Amino acid sequence: MSKKIVFYAGCIFALILPLIKSVHAFASGIALLTGIILASFYLISTPKNLGKIRKFTLNSAVVLFGFGLNINKVIAVGSKGILQTAVSLVFVIIIGLILAKLFKMEKKLSQLIIFGTAICGGSAIAATSPVIEASDEDIALSTGIVFILNTVALFLFAFLISYFKLNAEQTGIWTALSIHDTSSVVSAAAFHSTEALKIATIMKLTRTLWIIPIVIILSFFNKSDSKNIKFPIFILFFILASVIASFVNLPSFYSLLTQAGKMLLALALYLIGTSLNIKTIKKMTGKNMAFGVTLWIFSIISGYLIMMFL
Repeated sequence: MSKKIVFYAGCIFALILPLIKSVHAFASGIALLTGIILASFYLISTPKNLGKIRKFTLNSAVVLFGFGLNINKVIAVGSKGILQTAVSLVFVIIIGLILAKLFKMEKKLSQLIIFGTAICGGSAIAATSPVIEASDEDIALSTGIVFILNTVALFLFAFLISYFKLNAEQTGIWTALSIHDTSSVVSAAAFHSTEALKIATIMKLTRTLWIIPIVIILSFFNKSDSKNIKFPIFILFFILASVIASFVNLPSFYSLLTQAGKMLLALALYLIGTSLNIKTIKKMTGKNMAFGVTLWIFSIISGYLIMMFL
């Protein structure tokens, strides 16, 4: 069977998973593992523009989740989330800079890992890398480390949420503050409940917005071209979807759209999995991975404390 056919068969499988009642709660995790396994055994051939497809798929899923939210809830959670995400951001960056010296990390690589951990994983790395003029190798290494930890997060937080017996609000806030990429944030939160997923989505998008001031600050200190600053436009579509759902009463239709969002999310996780294979994982050195893991542990702890006390 052609490797391209296997790849697209995996896409269809990922899309169907959320529709199967017996496994829908674990759909994203299963899709992710499927992608990793197929890539690791070199059973698939991925499109050259896989990164763009993955990004579009994930962003579309987030926008569709907006149809399941009332705009008043978005404002309420988002306004509180600005302070919580700001505190988390400052803490992780400071700890990251300290750890970078202790681990004797290469400057630009450590910065990419720090911003990927503090803000929003691969998106933050993509946004900051041209500003600090990072090399392709640094981008690949930092993205790989973040992807691996993001994969671990999906399963780790499913356990932690259950172990600590967190409610929907606590789950949504903690996952949004402590997991790198949006894909695993909403997947981990969805494991708890739909309400947790809604809160996590709003909080994560609030956290993502910090890309803008961070890139502006980096551009100033690095004297970079302002053209490198890119606003995450999909957030505006997410808000628009929420506004429409709040004022146009079509609950059945919106339910279908949010279900479609879950299907696209599973597809996005599958596509992420296809980017992670044994060859990629072997490129991560012990020191670089140890730095990323240590910083993430601090992020998890700080996220929990912020969720509990702020």
